[in-house]
Amino acid sequence: MARKSIADYAEDYTDPKLRFKLKEEIKEGSKGGKAGEWSARKSQLLKHAYEKHKGGYKHSGEKTKEQKNLQDWTSQNWETVDKSKVIKKNKTTRYLPHDVWESLTAEEKQQAIKTKEKGSKIKQHVSNPPSVKRKMRKSHGL
Repeated sequence: MARKSIADYAEDYTDPKLRFKLKEEIKEGSKGGKAGEWSARKSQLLKHAYEKHKGGYKHSGEKTKEQKNLQDWTSQNWETVDKSKVIKKNKTTRYLPHDVWESLTAEEKQQAIKTKEKGSKIKQHVSNPPSVKRKMRKSHGL
């Protein structure tokens, strides 16, 4: 995610300083992903924290592209294959929408998990294997 400034937040939020402060706090925490890394889950936490602190929006009724993406992500019911936590003992596993997990074969599930576990030792975002990518696109109607 590109680093946003308080000025960037001023375009969409009534209290950009609060939004920025909460984002930095959530990013540094380990809830919703590794400390210091941003994730869709942390975006959800930020939205709820901002609203809890009575932060408002300048474009009432209109959503930014990022807000629409977060709404879509939330409605897709993302989970791990066994519905456990994504990070267990510093080991990360694959996180996919429920309907995609349901469409994968046992072999595809294992391949998806192994790819993520191996790749996440080096970087946060790890591509899915080709067969999983195809099913993700199909699930999203692409």
